[in-house]
Amino acid sequence: MKNKLLGLLLTLTLVFALIPVYANADNYQVVVSVNSNQVTVTGGNASYAGKALTLRVVDSYSRNILADQVKAAANGNYSFGPYTLENGNYTAWVGGMDVAESKAFSVTQSPAEGTNANLKSLQLSSAPIEFSADQTDYTASVANRVSRVTVTANAEDVQAIVRINNEEMATKDIDLKEGVNAVSIEVTAQDGVTKKKYNLTIKRAIAITAASGEAIQVSTEPVSITVPSDASNVSIKVEASTVGSTKQALLPLIDVQAVTSLGAVDVSIPQGTQITAPDSWDGTIKLPEVLSNSSVSISDGSVSAVIEVGLPDVTLTFDKAVRLLLPNQGDKSVGYVRNGAFTPITGSISEDSQTVANRTITAGGDAKIKVGSDLVVWTKHFTKFASYTPVTRNDNGSSGSGSSGGGTPSNEGTITAVGGTLTLNGAKIDVPAGALANSIKVTVDKVSDTSMLPVDLSLKLISGVYEIKKDQEGDFNKSVVITLPFDKTAVDFAKSLVGVYWLNEQTHTWVQLDDLQVDQVNATASGSVKHFTKFAVLVSDKKAVHPDGTSLIDIKGHWAEANIRELVKQGAINGYSDNSFKPDNKITRAEFVTVIVKALNLKAQDGKSFEDTSTHWAKGAIAIAAALGVVNGYTEQSFGPEDFITREQMAAIIIRAAQLEPIAKNIDFSDSSSVSDWARSALATAIAKDLVNGYEDHTVKPQANTTRAEAVTVILRALALKK
Repeated sequence: MKNKLLGLLLTLTLVFALIPVYANADNYQVVVSVNSNQVTVTGGNASYAGKALTLRVVDSYSRNILADQVKAAANGNYSFGPYTLENGNYTAWVGGMDVAESKAFSVTQSPAEGTNANLKSLQLSSAPIEFSADQTDYTASVANRVSRVTVTANAEDVQAIVRINNEEMATKDIDLKEGVNAVSIEVTAQDGVTKKKYNLTIKRAIAITAASGEAIQVSTEPVSITVPSDASNVSIKVEASTVGSTKQALLPLIDVQAVTSLGAVDVSIPQGTQITAPDSWDGTIKLPEVLSNSSVSISDGSVSAVIEVGLPDVTLTFDKAVRLLLPNQGDKSVGYVRNGAFTPITGSISEDSQTVANRTITAGGDAKIKVGSDLVVWTKHFTKFASYTPVTRNDNGSSGSGSSGGGTPSNEGTITAVGGTLTLNGAKIDVPAGALANSIKVTVDKVSDTSMLPVDLSLKLISGVYEIKKDQEGDFNKSVVITLPFDKTAVDFAKSLVGVYWLNEQTHTWVQLDDLQVDQVNATASGSVKHFTKFAVLVSDKKAVHPDGTSLIDIKGHWAEANIRELVKQGAINGYSDNSFKPDNKITRAEFVTVIVKALNLKAQDGKSFEDTSTHWAKGAIAIAAALGVVNGYTEQSFGPEDFITREQMAAIIIRAAQLEPIAKNIDFSDSSSVSDWARSALATAIAKDLVNGYEDHTVKPQANTTRAEAVTVILRALALKK
């Protein structure tokens, strides 16, 4: 009996020895200290000396807020923090040795009264203000016709009080007298003591009515000039100084309204505009005048109106955009004449505003926008402008109405340094702004004898061969787009690939252009290239193309090699004409959307068009993606196709394209605060779905640009989720 009792006692001892220690044993002795919004977690156990311990803090929804790791001191004590947390209820979990131990706590910081008396923005309804956080004095000029403006002042701290002319309001209408009008803005911080004063001086221009032949002297003060219908040859004179080999002048606001047979033609030169002219310029600027329609010849258009402003033989350029309104021409096309050559204005802007025009238009460039029944041209140069109705020409040179007549399609045209579009002999050439340093003369001839052209058994010619030349040597600074017609009856699109090719005269081979686009309905194909030569549309058998990307020369050993080969195999993305892929190059918004549309086989009945994509090579893919809600523009009119796509933009597009349900989850990276509010949910979902990964330094870099390799990888991962 005694032996049985001893055995039972030994068994119980072993059982209790094997029972684990649970959290309520208080092994970690967790203490959470909260001071305002600063949180520190401490504790200790001698047996933990030198051991690695972990901390995890979750909120009341069990979402991870932070995680950390420390080594306990030699005496076993440990300390995490301090950390800054927002008001709320939390639970701290300490673990790493025994079962994790938790401690609930709350942060209930009472916000201190703010001392921020800064403005965040200052706006004027009728003139732009270049606001700067460290500037308190501002001057703006408005036309004489503007008798009332609205001033809006927004404080950085929403609790601060804003007073405009001693009235407590953030927005106030101000009646203007002619001349100087002073507006005071005072911001009082939340503490009621800290104050900051801003001064806004609004100058309402004096009004002048011009007489025929008058040269109005303009100084430093704003001026509004009315040119009556019976006045002609009116100009202004400004003080110009010699700068190097040019003449320059700094202009005040100059507002002109010329009463003409078309209606009121308006010109608005903004305050602080610098004008540059040749050294021979005497400071004269001719005000707008309507000329005869016959003074301008447009080969593919019927002229509606001609307005000359500036000087006919002197090039005047501006560093800020100047607004020219052509009344009742809203449905017309527009262009300008310089050195006898007509150039269409193809660029457009998303909004009829000085700020948008300054930002959008390049040096010496132009853009247009329809405003009601009027046509507004924003320009950084003065010349002769013409509105017109495009006319389609038949092969015999006659108009599209069917009338007969002699002549041949034009094969010669001029493109100025600001770029433009030419359609010559059936070939369309789009030259972007910045591609040229000087104006060029372009000729397009159809090659009649093709017997000496290279023969490639894998390629078949399905168009004419177009030889495009320019009168200056050298490549373009930016890619130009070549669009050619082809015979679609010679193509089986299900089995063939259509593309535009250029002839390499040295190797006697055809080379495919980049950024290929094919319009099967209208039977045109386009591509981009940086030089002129002979071009043609060729068709190849789909089976003859390397479907697995084995011809790509720069992806061997790259971390995304397998992904690149797979997406190339699927036909969603291509390499370049030199057999490179350039995996580490940045990818544009247009390129990324095009790959998405191809990879996911997206289709839409009706596409959405943006003003800055109407002539872009990717307009079709962008229109489909926009119609399906996969992409958004910056505004209703602006998409930014050539902007490099950011990682957060990529995440938003891929989540919508793959139709993934958004996940409410925090972004646990050290730079998560730099994620834009609109992208936070999409990026969190992309991370949770392993579409997007962070970097080794525990950042996710939401504002960084995406590379071609990264884009390919993310798209393939999204495709895997949809299977």
